[in-house]
Amino acid sequence: MGLASFIFKKVMPIPKIINYDKYAFIGAHPDDIEFQCSGTVAKLTSEGKKVSFIIVTDGRFGTQDINMNQEKLVKIRRMEAIEAAKELGVTDIRFLNFHDGGRYNTEEVADKLAIELVDIKPDIIFSIDNHVKSEIHPDHIKVGRAAELALFRCTFPLMMMELGVKDIASPKGIAYYYTDSPNSYIGISSYFNKKISALAKHKSQISKEEGKGLSMKDIISSFKFDGRRYGIRCFSKYAEGFRVLSIDHLHAIPIASKF
Repeated sequence: MGLASFIFKKVMPIPKIINYDKYAFIGAHPDDIEFQCSGTVAKLTSEGKKVSFIIVTDGRFGTQDINMNQEKLVKIRRMEAIEAAKELGVTDIRFLNFHDGGRYNTEEVADKLAIELVDIKPDIIFSIDNHVKSEIHPDHIKVGRAAELALFRCTFPLMMMELGVKDIASPKGIAYYYTDSPNSYIGISSYFNKKISALAKHKSQISKEEGKGLSMKDIISSFKFDGRRYGIRCFSKYAEGFRVLSIDHLHAIPIASKF
C-alpha cells in the first residue's frame, strides 16, 4: 500500500464488518457462500445477527456426470443450499433462478438483486470479487459485477421506483470474497467445524473417489491452509479474509482500488 492510500485509508477507513446487524450474502451458485464465508456466517448468526442468502443461478451445470438430468440437479442443489444455510443458522435464503453458465444479462441480475436488497436492508453485502484477474468463471464475473450495480441502485429512490419499488436500502459497504486482495480478517476458530459441516451438505459437488474431482479431504486441507494464513493476520488459529470497501469508496474514489 502506497503512502497516499495509507493516509486516505486512515481518513476514510474501511467498515468493521463484524460490528453491524444485518447482512446479505450473494452467491453465484448454491455452494459459493459456504466455500468462502461459512465461518463468518456462523459467527454472525451465533451473535444474533440477521443474515440472508441470495443465490443467483440454479447450478444446473455443476456436475461432471453426463447422465445427470439438469432439472434434477437444480432440485438437488436447491435442497443442499437450504440444508447448508440451516446448518449455519440461516433461514432466509432466496433463489433468483437464473440459468447457470453466465448466459444472462448482468443488468437484469442487478435489478433483481437491488429489489432483494431493498427488502433485506442489509448493513453489509458480501459478494464475489469480480476484479480478480485470473477469474474465468462467467457466473462469478457477472454476479460479482451485478452485485456492485445492485448496491448502487438500491440506494437511489428514483432508480428503485423504475423497478416498481417505493423504498431504498442504505448499505454501509461491501465485503468481497474469492478475493486475491483481502484487507479484513474474521477469526473463525470456534466455527471451523461448522464451516466444514455446512460445505458437506453440498454432496453433489463433492467427489466420493480420490483423484476424481474435489474430495472432502481436499476441501478440508484447503480450508485449513487458507484459514491459517488469514488467521496470522488477526491472531486466530483460523480466519476468513475479505476485501472490504465502504459505500463511499465505491464511487469516484479511484485510490480505494488500492485498499
